[in-house]
Amino acid sequence: MKELSRLYSEWAGLAPTLCQPITGSGSNRQYFRLSDADGQSVIGVVGTCYEENQAFLYLSQHFADCGLPVPQILKVSADGMRYLQTDLGGRSLYDALKCGRESGDYSAEERELIRRIIRLLPTIQLKGAEGLDFNRCYPQAEMDETNVRFDLNYFKYCFLKPSEVEFHELRLEQSFTALTASLTHGMQQGFMYRDFQARNIMLDASGNPHLIDYQGGRRGPIHYDLASFLWQASARYPEELRWEMVDEYLDALRQYVEVDEDEFRRQLLRMVLFRQLQVLGAYGFLGLVKRKKYFLDSIPHAIRNVKRLLEQGACADEYLSDVLTRLVEHYMPADNPANAQPSTSKYDGRGPLRVRVFSFSYKKGIPADESGNGGGYVFDCRSTHNPGRYQPYKQLTGLDQPVIDFLEKDGEILMFLESVDRLADAHVERYISRGFTDLMFSFGCTGGQHRSVYSAQHVAERLNNKYGIEVELFHREQNIRQVLPAHPVRPWGRKVMIFAAGMGTRLKPLTDVLPKALVPVGGKPLLQIQVEKMQAAGFDDIVVNIHHHADQIENWCKNRGCIALSDERAGLLDTGGGIRHALPLLEDADRFLIHNVDILSNVDLEAFWQQGAEAEACLLVGDRKTQRYLLFNEEMRLVGWTNVATGEVKTPFPSLDVTRCRRLAFAGIHQMRTSLAREMTAWPDKFSIIDFYLGVCATHDIRGYVQPDLHLLDVGKLDTLAEAEALQGVIS
Repeated sequence: MKELSRLYSEWAGLAPTLCQPITGSGSNRQYFRLSDADGQSVIGVVGTCYEENQAFLYLSQHFADCGLPVPQILKVSADGMRYLQTDLGGRSLYDALKCGRESGDYSAEERELIRRIIRLLPTIQLKGAEGLDFNRCYPQAEMDETNVRFDLNYFKYCFLKPSEVEFHELRLEQSFTALTASLTHGMQQGFMYRDFQARNIMLDASGNPHLIDYQGGRRGPIHYDLASFLWQASARYPEELRWEMVDEYLDALRQYVEVDEDEFRRQLLRMVLFRQLQVLGAYGFLGLVKRKKYFLDSIPHAIRNVKRLLEQGACADEYLSDVLTRLVEHYMPADNPANAQPSTSKYDGRGPLRVRVFSFSYKKGIPADESGNGGGYVFDCRSTHNPGRYQPYKQLTGLDQPVIDFLEKDGEILMFLESVDRLADAHVERYISRGFTDLMFSFGCTGGQHRSVYSAQHVAERLNNKYGIEVELFHREQNIRQVLPAHPVRPWGRKVMIFAAGMGTRLKPLTDVLPKALVPVGGKPLLQIQVEKMQAAGFDDIVVNIHHHADQIENWCKNRGCIALSDERAGLLDTGGGIRHALPLLEDADRFLIHNVDILSNVDLEAFWQQGAEAEACLLVGDRKTQRYLLFNEEMRLVGWTNVATGEVKTPFPSLDVTRCRRLAFAGIHQMRTSLAREMTAWPDKFSIIDFYLGVCATHDIRGYVQPDLHLLDVGKLDTLAEAEALQGVIS
């Protein structure tokens, strides 16, 4: 803020009288409105990426030279990270179209606004491309096959597979290859705005449009922006309005190129289909995977769009058309119209819910359901490794610690229970919401002694702890009955894991007698600094892992509130293994923060927590110099890792062009969905969290976040302690 005010003073000759933050887009860029005493204002922008800023500045000047309506750049800071631009006001096209969007009926005035924007688009794309050096675009010069395949695979893994529609993997890949080729070759190329939508068009006091947020543009098919604008789901443009605007676009396009209208429309439908698959990928991740209601509710609308596109002949590939047709039928069966309303039954609204959980031997039959509801879930545990085959465990049960250790070390039962837990949670939540009173889970194995007993105990305790409902537990073959009474659900705050198990070898000789976590900085142990910072930000449910001088940390943590210890005395497990080992202490939260004990920074934990809300994992990263960097695409999704000293690259994407990636250093602070952490059970006991993220980033949403003006210090060496005390004095 101070640097931006200084830049304003250099430009205007006096300091601003008012500096107001403006809610920006989903990017890391920060926007401010700076005003003088007369109320005249400009917009100040603080970027987080030099190359992105340079792309915007270059494009702004180029477009201005072409006569396009873009903001004027007034002043740029010496480091290129801040700049001032003309204030285009606070009313966007999105705001102006509110009535039509909400009613689905656009007035003549609103249609005229849309028409003006659509007729401007060919000028942006083709006149704007004249003389444009696309090599100065960020993060890449053109839309290529890698971009398209990434989005198609996102649709496959996040929507198609969770929908359980069968498909032939190789044939679908062949169809994707053909679709990719048709989208990247043979279409008219121009400047592809890439984020051409109503929110990125500002209207001045006279209603004239001005363009913003084009810094991610590149060379690409002109059909992309038209499809993005007219087929944006939230706009709710009527079908006839869309095609009326396509006619307007084609008429304006003829000023620049000859147009084969029929071929253009076929290509446009193909691009719209691709954009719809992009949308379904996002709905699949946020809805089917993360169960967010808004996105689940949006799926039927998107499916209807796919159905309409198939009817219009948008998909020329026979196999892809077959898969999408079956996908539509899966969500829109003939006997279940999309507008059907759910009925209620005489069992609704009776609550509270009581859950009964059984363990049993298949030799003696499945437990009877005395409620008359048909028996609920029955899970067969016999596919998992049986400790009863080994002499030391034959006389024990799944309640005994040696059997528990065997099963958890082996891991098969944990993988089995991951799926059980997801089903149980969904069923319990639905039953609670409808006010049902009874639900039954039964777990069977050969003798009803080891695996079934362990599983039943696990599920009963977990449901009781998580939902506070009464659970009646029956270990039938042991003649054990236990009632876990209903109770208020513990009001958990945010959960964080602090890595404190390290040896601290670079801090010797201090760490010969102290754990690194208790090394003082400014009179406080590092662990105390982190705990206080976490609690101040609402992370009051804390897990700390321990190994080196573990007893000292254990003693320090006593009587300090909600601090649980993850014990690694038996051996250090590295960062990934440490999270895996602590998972039983973390899994009652939807997501959790991870913070290295020796990282001091001015990170805004609230902003970081909110930024990562929609990702499966989010990593705090920065531009600091190092040898090892994480690689991100233009969406700030993790795609790889590199060591610039050796040239080594790790990535799950064989065709990744490292030169087009954003290269950022990991800050040792990240957050993760518990559902993603559960996938670690398939990994070895000891592994790096970075290796894990790289191993799953092709199929999971792993994001990076850059905080502007981040100050960070790794307190890893003796000569950094004085610097750490100075930094702590500033940020505390």
